[in-house]
Amino acid sequence: MTGRIAVLIRHLNGYHPPWAASDALRAVSALESRTSPPGLVAYLPVYRGNPYQSLLYSALPAAGMHAAPIYDAKQAALFADAIQGSAVDLVVHVHWLNSVTKRTRHEETARAAAKTFIQDLSRAKDHNARLLWTVHNVLPHDTRFTDVDVELRTNIADLADRIHVMSPRTRELCAPWFDIPDGKIFVIPHPSYKGAYPNWMSREQARLRLGIPADAVVLLLIGAIKPYKGLTELMDAFDQLTLAEPGRFVLLVAGQPDGEEETQEFCQRAAMHPAVLSLLQKIPVEEMQVYLKAADVGVFPYRRSLNSGALSLALTFDLPVILPMHSGEVATVEPSYAELYDPSRADGLLTAMSNGRRFIAREAREAAAAAARRDAAPKVAHKFAAELRNWLAGSA
Repeated sequence: MTGRIAVLIRHLNGYHPPWAASDALRAVSALESRTSPPGLVAYLPVYRGNPYQSLLYSALPAAGMHAAPIYDAKQAALFADAIQGSAVDLVVHVHWLNSVTKRTRHEETARAAAKTFIQDLSRAKDHNARLLWTVHNVLPHDTRFTDVDVELRTNIADLADRIHVMSPRTRELCAPWFDIPDGKIFVIPHPSYKGAYPNWMSREQARLRLGIPADAVVLLLIGAIKPYKGLTELMDAFDQLTLAEPGRFVLLVAGQPDGEEETQEFCQRAAMHPAVLSLLQKIPVEEMQVYLKAADVGVFPYRRSLNSGALSLALTFDLPVILPMHSGEVATVEPSYAELYDPSRADGLLTAMSNGRRFIAREAREAAAAAARRDAAPKVAHKFAAELRNWLAGSA
């Protein structure tokens, strides 16, 4: 032990929101000793339940950059002020905007929160930060103050220096609500989740765990259970499907329901349906594979969808998928593993689920797996890091 220094580690960098700015400064000091010119991506909000951010930023170190969780726009402004005049190229990267207004109860307070958010980002830019926005959704799935959310997105689209989109249809699908300047856009897809979740279980093992017959066609709805996911439409179509072909299909539902009335009605119907198996709670990471491996097809009858992490998760586990034609993901999927339907047709979803049996073929699962490999996290992360590195080098 002679000559060694004992150090008490109070916390890991980035895991204490009140200390986010000081943690980022520690990261800057490490960067300045290793890279020239160093780049730092301070991102907000921070969602650790979904490995998306970790995967997206995983190639930054190889490009001489570092990602630092900054949690909110006020911290970003304080941090930008603290490092102004240093050699660090700072990018403030904004993700899901629903965090700005989701805790407000009245439109007036929501508008005030949105205004403060934009003001803080403007302050960060005044201190030489560059602003990057990733468009995850057109509007929050459970928006209560549509006008405020539209105004917020209009303002950040104007303020941002660059805008990252994952679907080539993003500008088209956002256009009825707000404009995204075409010259600011770059397209890099949603990464698959290969390697982020355990994936060793066989289909037979998974079905034994759940008590599902080997010959059943299993449709899977996975992720948070919310009305925007088309819960009523799904259950209505599944009722018709099982009446037409009793004993052939199983609907597997796995995820945490919210408190909305439609969600609760869906959960009640699911609990009473003889062909529905449901685990209505947050699924632990280590158990996610049980539901994904037991399924034949992922079903995503979302009423409005731009990018879906659940869809990427399904493809990661070689699952073919069912999607409505208005989804942003339609631009990147292929008929070999994706069944598309017109949600305006009364029998659209029913027909798509009935057609889902074609995906039992090995070729369909192989096509889904190939799609996941195409958007493998290392490939996506390297593209993202190169885009940022070239941006910073070009504007230095």
